[in-house]
Amino acid sequence: RKQLGGGMRQAGILAAAGIVALESMVDRLMEDHARASRLAQSLEKIPGITLDPGAPYTNMLYLSLDEDFVSLTGTQVAEILDEMDIKVGVVSERRFRLVTHYWIDDADVKRTVEAFSKALLM
Repeated sequence: RKQLGGGMRQAGILAAAGIVALESMVDRLMEDHARASRLAQSLEKIPGITLDPGAPYTNMLYLSLDEDFVSLTGTQVAEILDEMDIKVGVVSERRFRLVTHYWIDDADVKRTVEAFSKALLM
């Protein structure tokens, strides 16, 4: 039953979010994708950061820390970034997921790149 969604209690709330996304956010998806692309291009210039080849495909990008350049773990870097108000998803010990969305503007992209640079120098 749960495999088919039978365990979902708040399906209406989730559906409402989907409706808002389809009705008012589709037109600005290109902005999110462009920001993700600029973020990826800037982050891959930082020594110790490797992005998936061809990334990003959407508004999400994944990056890894090269242990030859960066001694910190993903969790440690995420904590440092969190202190700078940058939220990242830690996927594994040395891998992150970053997502651009309608709350993220060009200044946030620049601030994220600067924060990663500072965090990896610590």
